[in-house]
Amino acid sequence: MNDDRIKLGVLWKNVSQKGNKPYLSGRVQEENIDEAVGLLKRGGRLLILSNTKRPDKKDPDCVLYVVPDRSQAEAAQTPAPARAARRSNESPFP
Repeated sequence: MNDDRIKLGVLWKNVSQKGNKPYLSGRVQEENIDEAVGLLKRGGRLLILSNTKRPDKKDPDCVLYVVPDRSQAEAAQTPAPARAARRSNESPFP
């Protein structure tokens, strides 16, 4: 999955002015936006992961990625004869 991820941006945890509603805000990385939008148009999903590499409190809390849909990723990794056999419930081998 790591190879299929496109880093779209970073997010910081915040709390509303009244102090009772948490939310995330952030920035988009412009250099990856076209590739990320293309993947989203093909059914990709958003994935938010905690940023475990935060040497400074000013660093983002989370990283925003675009990843392929699980069914698309599995289909890309499965050989074509096996996919066809799965659809028709037949063995791909004689």
